[in-house]
Amino acid sequence: MDQKMKNAPVYFTIAQVRHNPVLRLGSYASDIQDRMRKAGYPDFKKAVSLAFTLTEQMEDPSQPHNPVIEQIERLMFFSTDSTKGFIVEQNALSFHTTAYDTFEIFSKEYLRGLAIVHECVTLAHTERIGLRYLHVVVPPEGENGLPYLLAAGVLGLSRQMPSNAQVSHSFSETHILAAECNVLARTIIQAGPLGFPLDLQPIGVKISDRFANIRGIHAVIDTDASMEGRCSFSLEHIESQLKILPGGIDIALSAIVTERALSAWHG
Repeated sequence: MDQKMKNAPVYFTIAQVRHNPVLRLGSYASDIQDRMRKAGYPDFKKAVSLAFTLTEQMEDPSQPHNPVIEQIERLMFFSTDSTKGFIVEQNALSFHTTAYDTFEIFSKEYLRGLAIVHECVTLAHTERIGLRYLHVVVPPEGENGLPYLLAAGVLGLSRQMPSNAQVSHSFSETHILAAECNVLARTIIQAGPLGFPLDLQPIGVKISDRFANIRGIHAVIDTDASMEGRCSFSLEHIESQLKILPGGIDIALSAIVTERALSAWHG
C-alpha cells in the first residue's frame, strides 16, 4: 500500500482514532485552531450535528423507547487548497484527503494533527483505530470490461442478465477477520458520476479533477480496516497499530481486483 502507483486509483483516504470523550470541546477550539493554522490548516469551520439514541423506560420496559437527542460538535480544519483536513469531535479525530501520496506521508501528517489535539486536551485512552480507502475502477471498454478488472464474486448479476436488461446498481460486502485487524470491504458498481458513500457526506474536501470528471460505469472499492480495544493514549502505540492496517486493506484489495487492474495502476 505504501508503494506509489503511476495511475493510483485512490480518490479518498481517511484515518480515525476514537478516544475518551471530551465534552467541553468548544472550550479548546481556539487553542486547537491556532496550532492547526500554523500547521498548514488555516480554513476553520465549526458544525453541530444531531444524533438520536433510544432509551428504555425503566418503569415499564414494554413501553416504546424514548428518543434522546444529542448535539455533536465538530471542529473542522482544512488546507488552503481544500484537499486535506482534520475533523475534531468529542470522541474522535479524523484526517482525510483527496490528494493521497503514500501511506508514510499520510500517516505522519495524521499523527502530527493527533499530537496537536493531545497537547490541547490531554487525551487519556484510545478505543479504536481505523483506516479507510476509496478506490475507483473505470473499465475503458465500459461494462463489458469489468470482468477483466474485478473478481467474479463482486460483479453481481450483470453477467447473468439478458442483453435487453441493464443493471443500474450492484453492491457486495464482505467482513474479513485478518490476523491483526478486521476489514470491511464493499464494492459498488454503478453508472453516472463518481460519488461518496452516504456515511462520509458531506465530504468537506475537494475531489481532484482527475476523478471529478469520471462519468459512466465504474466500481468503487471501499475498504475499511480497524483495530478495537482500549489502550492508554500513546502516539508511539497508535503509530505502530496504524502501520498494521494497510496490510488488511491489501488483503481485501488483492481479492477484489485482478492482475490486469493492478498492472494498469502501476503503469
